[in-house]
Amino acid sequence: MKKVLSFLFFFACSMVMCMTYALAYIDPSAMTYIIQIIAGVVIAAGAAAGFYWRRIKRAVRGRKNKEKDYDDEDDEDEV
Repeated sequence: MKKVLSFLFFFACSMVMCMTYALAYIDPSAMTYIIQIIAGVVIAAGAAAGFYWRRIKRAVRGRKNKEKDYDDEDDEDEV
């Protein structure tokens, strides 16, 4: 963990030290692409969280009663 933090610190410091200004025109449609990228990442993260939510819930709750889990699976099919 220390190696990762030291790498991130070094990377951030080197990015700040090597920063240059770009005097260029940014097309208005570039912002649309950035918004699409951010929206795609958020949607993918939400889908992944929803996909693994049941596994995470089981890991936290523990599997005390296996029959109850089978009953829960049958309820999902009806919805």
